[in-house]
Amino acid sequence: MAATKTLRWERRPDSRPQELLDAALAVFAQRGYRNTRIDDVAEAAGVTKGAVYHYFATKEELLLRAIEHYHDRAFGEIGDVLRDAGGPVSARIRLMMRKAFGATSPSGRMTLALILQGVRHDLPEAHQQWLRGGPIKGWKLLASLIEEGKSVGEFRTDVDSEVAARVVITGLITQMIWQPLALDVPELLVDEDRLIDSTVELLLHGLWPTVVIAAAETFEI
Repeated sequence: MAATKTLRWERRPDSRPQELLDAALAVFAQRGYRNTRIDDVAEAAGVTKGAVYHYFATKEELLLRAIEHYHDRAFGEIGDVLRDAGGPVSARIRLMMRKAFGATSPSGRMTLALILQGVRHDLPEAHQQWLRGGPIKGWKLLASLIEEGKSVGEFRTDVDSEVAARVVITGLITQMIWQPLALDVPELLVDEDRLIDSTVELLLHGLWPTVVIAAAETFEI
């Protein structure tokens, strides 16, 4: 009698929801929300379609939960880094930005591209959830660090923390999701370490206090 194939789901029951959500993100990113079937997600996770429906009633719910899972994991890792970090606020900002963008994988960028493009029209609720749980949460966290730096005298007090954080976070997100397009538009390609480090340095140089010399009073053009 032939041996019965043991599904991956049956071997690790405790990790069922997480593995399904990881598989769903990968399949949605590859195929797009509209073209993805529950069967595709089940096959990628090594489970039956019934197992998927046991946890998620619809494809829409699966995507919404997958986005939430993606953000929980990402911000959980950032939170761990910041809790363990000491020193000046600028050092923590470097750590945050490196953790948030330095480990961005091609599949992660595909997920971002999916949400920003197809899902925005196919499922507006998912796009709104991504905005609230991703970019908005990210720039609020960065803005809170900038405010802390202002309060302890590390940064200029006249800086608009929210605007600075918005520009930096959304700028890096856009650049990251453009990288796969460099195959067709080579001018888009940039070394990611260079991109992240230079962006953070530009931000910090704009935040640090500067000594202003009243040149106009002592120098005539």
